[in-house]
Amino acid sequence: MARRTRRWWARTSGVATLLCWGSALPALAAPTPAQILSFAPRQAGVDCTTPAPEQHKDCKVELVKTRTGSGWLLSDKSGPVRRFADTNGDNKIDTWSFYKEGVEIYREVDSNSNGKPDQYRWLNGGGSKWGVDQDEDGHIDAWRAISPEEVSQEALLALSTRDYARLQALLLTEAEIKALDLSPAEAQRVRASLREAQAKFAALVAKLKGIEKATWIHLETGAPQCRPAEDGSSRLDLIHHVRGTIVYEAGGKSDWLQTGAMIQVGAAWKLTAAPSQGGAEQPPPGSTTVNTDPKLQKLIDELTEMDKSPPPSGVGSPNAEVVKYNLKRVDLLEKIVAEVPAKDRETWIRQVADSLSTAAQNSATSETAAAERLQRLEKQVVGAVPNTPLAAYVVYRHMQAENSMKLLKPGIDYSKVQQAWLEDLKKFVMAYPSVDDTADALMQMGMVSEFLGKDVEAKNWYARLARDYADKPLAAKARGAVRRLESEGKEFELSGPLLDGSAFEMGQVRGKVVAVYYWASWSQQSSGDFVKLKQILDGYKSKAFELVCVNLDASAEEAAAAVKRASAVGWHLHQAGGTESKLATDYGIMGPHLFLVGKDGKVVSRNLSLSGLEDELKKQLK
Repeated sequence: MARRTRRWWARTSGVATLLCWGSALPALAAPTPAQILSFAPRQAGVDCTTPAPEQHKDCKVELVKTRTGSGWLLSDKSGPVRRFADTNGDNKIDTWSFYKEGVEIYREVDSNSNGKPDQYRWLNGGGSKWGVDQDEDGHIDAWRAISPEEVSQEALLALSTRDYARLQALLLTEAEIKALDLSPAEAQRVRASLREAQAKFAALVAKLKGIEKATWIHLETGAPQCRPAEDGSSRLDLIHHVRGTIVYEAGGKSDWLQTGAMIQVGAAWKLTAAPSQGGAEQPPPGSTTVNTDPKLQKLIDELTEMDKSPPPSGVGSPNAEVVKYNLKRVDLLEKIVAEVPAKDRETWIRQVADSLSTAAQNSATSETAAAERLQRLEKQVVGAVPNTPLAAYVVYRHMQAENSMKLLKPGIDYSKVQQAWLEDLKKFVMAYPSVDDTADALMQMGMVSEFLGKDVEAKNWYARLARDYADKPLAAKARGAVRRLESEGKEFELSGPLLDGSAFEMGQVRGKVVAVYYWASWSQQSSGDFVKLKQILDGYKSKAFELVCVNLDASAEEAAAAVKRASAVGWHLHQAGGTESKLATDYGIMGPHLFLVGKDGKVVSRNLSLSGLEDELKKQLK
């Protein structure tokens, strides 16, 4: 009902009443209490005051002013009930507030002014959650803020509704693992646990009886623990709960589930595993028989100590220290593999493959030790456990290493190397059509096809990824890449926060030719690009030309520092998440990229080189 009502307001004469106001407002009729109350919260479980139809006569609707706009406030005898407002002065409702007993407890926000909520906040007595809906489908994709108690509530709701996507939003992401700067061993343990989450969720849902009627009671945890950076598990202090117990009631009986470890990331607490059934407490992710095996404990302690001081990563050239470090890690890991029970070996073997692949990619062209060891590992694993996720994992790391090593050879034909990489990827997808790395392989196939000028093939690979792996994070980027490949002649849509805190949308530069440049400080070409872009912008200052830049660094602090270092000109948008942010995924942006948009707001070129920008501007501004 809520979604239908929202669309009705956007498509009928109700627009004049509910979405527009200003000097002409007094001539317009205010919405009725029934109209406002027909708009329900999109998120489930919001306990807000909702007067019954017979109480509407006691309600009043009045026009109220916000700091930069206006809105409608619905009140009853207890105080405010609903407040739907324009908060940025563009004459469109962008904030929908819901109250209980006169206090706001829940809010929906349209941060990009397109008429659809993309953020959901629980306030005051409603809680402290802040969710983000990146694709604006009404389902929260990520949490900016959420407490451990609210995590447990959401996890239970995911189980009771059999909604894995809801649980997935609570799980630690790859970007967060990197942001926490976990040690290689710790990161690998967490990744192994996360890979099993969907299967464990499905198995638990099938096992639990009456879970669809579960009511959350409370979460039992001890005090959060701090693992200091000095212990080597992370570059930063790590605030976490080893485990939590969700107590709930179903069918008149109390029962419990366990959350596993929870880690604090900013204002949000994130799970590292799917919940497990009540009973014996589960060990933290990655735990093995180490606690009862002194020899194994000594080896893992040695590995942990070693991981406290990794060498700086190499960048596109051989790095002897990285090779030495990773080969030494492999020696230790192989000893651990020999000691752990067979059922616990997979996590460690994956680490062996990761370290050998890293060593091979950082080796000089004359050094083949790491590559040869990785090849032997692949043969051994594929021979022992063929057609398994572990076999696919090792095969894919070997493929990546071989391709990187080819690219480092002097005098190569880059196009031939990329064509060979594309063929290898096709073989992998055929051999392993449904493992974790298949989605990444399809993304690589799309990117390589684009590089080779095979846009139709690229679009097909991206479309297959979006269709067959819709639940994977890469699916959104693949959909965006298809959109980018089809964008010429279509309206270019871009809106989001600027680094100065204000909002931007393409309507602000309509009527001008606009270069839209995606960039990041980690790309070496960006600083040089800005020298050229400044020259072009200065040369066309008197013409109808604008430069809009989208920074792809992970944080606003990094982005602001990069803008200052590069003396970057133009408008500068940024969203947290870098290449995984909505600003990047909307058009499937992987790295530096340049669009040219005409005065009519439509894409003139979807992939313009900087050297060709001036020629295109001359055509567009003649």
